[in-house]
Amino acid sequence: MESPLKTLTLFFLVLTFISCFSDKKKAAASVSEDAIMIEQEIADFHQALKRAYNGSIMNADSLIDLYFGKDAYYVTYWGTSEPIDSTKVRLRLALPGMKEYDNRIESMNVKVYGDGAYAFFVLRQTYTLKGIPMDEYLPTTFVFERVENRWVVVHSQRSADFQTIQQLMSVAQQHQKPAN
Repeated sequence: MESPLKTLTLFFLVLTFISCFSDKKKAAASVSEDAIMIEQEIADFHQALKRAYNGSIMNADSLIDLYFGKDAYYVTYWGTSEPIDSTKVRLRLALPGMKEYDNRIESMNVKVYGDGAYAFFVLRQTYTLKGIPMDEYLPTTFVFERVENRWVVVHSQRSADFQTIQQLMSVAQQHQKPAN
C-alpha cells in the first residue's frame, strides 16, 4: 500500500504537468492570435495605401502614423536608412504621379516573441508612374513592438529585384530635366 504522502506528491506532479502543458498551449494560442493580428494589420495598411494611391481622399501622414511608431526607421531598397517622417514626404510627393495602383502580399511569415515580432513578406505592386507601367517585386521585413493592445512597426526594410530597380531608373532618366 502506498503512503498518502507518495499519492499526494504524485497528484501534485500530475497537476503541475497538466498546468505546464496547458500554459504552453495558451502561450502558443496567444502567439498564433498575435501573428494573425499582425498579418491583418499588414493587409489593412496595404489596402489603405491602395485606396490612397487610387485617389481616395486620405491624409497619408495619418495613415503612416496609425501603423508605424513615431521613431520608426525605414531602410529603402537603395540602401539608405531614413526616419519614417522622410517616408511620409516621399509618399505625399508620389501620390499625384501614380495611377492604376494595385498591390498584393505573397509569402507572409510572422514570428512573435513576447512583445516583439517580425513579419517577412513579398509586396507586389503594379501601377503607372508618369505614364510608364511599373511592376515591382519588393521583399519586405517589418519589425513590430506591442504597444498597449496593438502592434506597431518600429523598423521597416525593403529590397527590390533588378527589374524593379531598372524600371525606376528608366522613369528617372525619361523625366530628367534638360540641362541649361
